[in-house]
Amino acid sequence: MKSRGICPASCGEFVQGIIKDKEYLSSYAIDRYSIVNLEERIEDVKKGPLKARKAIEEVFKYFNLPKKELKHISIDINSEIPISKGMASSTADIGATIKATLNLIGKNLDEYEISRLATKIEPTDSIYIKENTIFNPLDANVIKKLGILDTGKVLILEPNETLSTKYIRKKENYNKLKKQNKYIIEYAFKLLEEGIKKKDLNLIGQACNISSIANENIHKKKYLNEIMDISKEYGAYGVNIAHSGTVVGILLESDMNEEIIKAKLIDRKINKKYKKIYTANIIAGGLRSD
Repeated sequence: MKSRGICPASCGEFVQGIIKDKEYLSSYAIDRYSIVNLEERIEDVKKGPLKARKAIEEVFKYFNLPKKELKHISIDINSEIPISKGMASSTADIGATIKATLNLIGKNLDEYEISRLATKIEPTDSIYIKENTIFNPLDANVIKKLGILDTGKVLILEPNETLSTKYIRKKENYNKLKKQNKYIIEYAFKLLEEGIKKKDLNLIGQACNISSIANENIHKKKYLNEIMDISKEYGAYGVNIAHSGTVVGILLESDMNEEIIKAKLIDRKINKKYKKIYTANIIAGGLRSD
């Protein structure tokens, strides 16, 4: 028997930071995917990515299924998502594996329960949920649903540099620095909420700019001010970042010509840092089966 699970990537987060002494984020999904295929086999299959294996184990544990059956399940992951850049590659692999496992055993869990299951493996992201939300990456608590933003696109600036979420969170002063940004981040979340409710990319862009600049005290993004200047000059809505990654995104309307902005980035030699510059569409979140 075979099954499949699919999960979209993100391009970092719109906003991330502290609300009432806990960390929250609001990410968004793009049309890049991790596709996981599972197959039940007669022979033992013990290999496969560790986190994906853990994802299957957590589903089996949730439904009190015999652990011995795990050794017969093979895992094949085909992902378009860059690793350790802040685009939810690990989150997407885990989510797609959970979805594929549920399909394999004929069970269902809602998107919130799947998110909680994923946090047993590592801090996660809000992309399993169709709506944009304000989401705690450590326990998957959702304090607010914002609505669905599935329009527009993002010009992604991807450097060769990688950065693991685990490394960022282990920084000695990580929580202290996050708390320093608390009030400006709360304001950014309010702007984001209003922007998504009204589908107003200007407000969403403002929220992203605020959160991106605030995060500079935790992990600097080279050329961020220049990227923001170019974004504003050419009518883009704002710049968001991967707060615990390395990518930067410029938010655009679907019909905007990103080639003009890309040419300016190259002219300013910003592409020497961000070696890959490409576009993705903003889509609704959620796990898929096909």
